[in-house]
Amino acid sequence: MKIIIIGAGGHGSEVHAYLRSMMAQGRDMEICGFVDENRRTSSWLGTKVIGDFQSLKKHLLANKDTAFHYITATGDNATRQQMVEKIKSLRLGNLSAFTLKYPDVFVGDYVEVDEGTCLAPGSIITTRVTIGSHCIVNVNASVSHDCRVSDFVNINPQAVICGNVTLGRASYIGAGAIVIDKVKIGTGTIIGAGSLVIKDIPAHVVAVGSPAKIIKRIKN
Repeated sequence: MKIIIIGAGGHGSEVHAYLRSMMAQGRDMEICGFVDENRRTSSWLGTKVIGDFQSLKKHLLANKDTAFHYITATGDNATRQQMVEKIKSLRLGNLSAFTLKYPDVFVGDYVEVDEGTCLAPGSIITTRVTIGSHCIVNVNASVSHDCRVSDFVNINPQAVICGNVTLGRASYIGAGAIVIDKVKIGTGTIIGAGSLVIKDIPAHVVAVGSPAKIIKRIKN
């Protein structure tokens, strides 16, 4: 399996490390390069930098008989959505999204994970959970039973999502935050690191604290 990492920043370096570790454990995959519009070097972390999205298109057209897979690698939800939209606009038939599940991840029964999502080392998805496309469930984060995680959500390291929680599209759960059972988090909402969410939080706001309180509205 030939994999291209979209994004050559902090999260990109982590995804690169996960893939290299998986390869060392015997997974049949190859990291073919990074795509990043802001990185001008020819290589990074010992891996080729293909260039921007037009360079990606040229690369794939030059290898049109080879199947490639990509994973978006940025923690910023809006940027991750833009990356996917740019890739789709290229209309490349030999490029599809890769879902990364690190070997030590626990994924229980009746769990659905859509394309392009990253389940990082130590993450736990218990049972009867749906996770959308191009999400990040980061290191040692946990998602409990009957949760619904929409597309482009980022659940940061050691966050705890209790049972029957709904996370709206492109919501962001900060490191170490806890969302108690049956809570709904709205679209595009940011929950601050270490916060305790005990009631529903609407769309497009920032909420922080224990218990979490809205401190800012986000223009959408």
